[in-house]
Amino acid sequence: MRKLYYLGVMNFFVLTAALTCFVAPAKAEVSYLCIELDRVSVSAEGRMSPAFPGRELNFTWDGQSFSGDGVFFHKAYEITSTEPDGFRAVAVAKDRSDLYWMDSGILFHTAIVKYREEPTIQSQAFTCDVVPAQS
Repeated sequence: MRKLYYLGVMNFFVLTAALTCFVAPAKAEVSYLCIELDRVSVSAEGRMSPAFPGRELNFTWDGQSFSGDGVFFHKAYEITSTEPDGFRAVAVAKDRSDLYWMDSGILFHTAIVKYREEPTIQSQAFTCDVVPAQS
């Protein structure tokens, strides 16, 4: 009986140690400066592209949430980190659903927006650079 108890305790410590090795460290806050590469809006009424593409987008990602201007309109996001420094994220509200994908310095964003009677799909692609931390 005592032998089973010690085996159980040892298994617990081995499992705990193994799980500790696989826990991802918290991601440091990273800020980005992005430049729009392309944008399009599509609805049942037609398609539109901006007259002056190339707008700037600034945002910060702390591994848990985003803050920024331009395409980050939600308070909460479901974020999945991808290696080495990308992510996929989804956010949903009553009048819009957003999907984000950052890969190799390119941010893709697509939203289904229903501000009027008919929904609109808006898609953008940005090239993004990390903003060096200020000391």
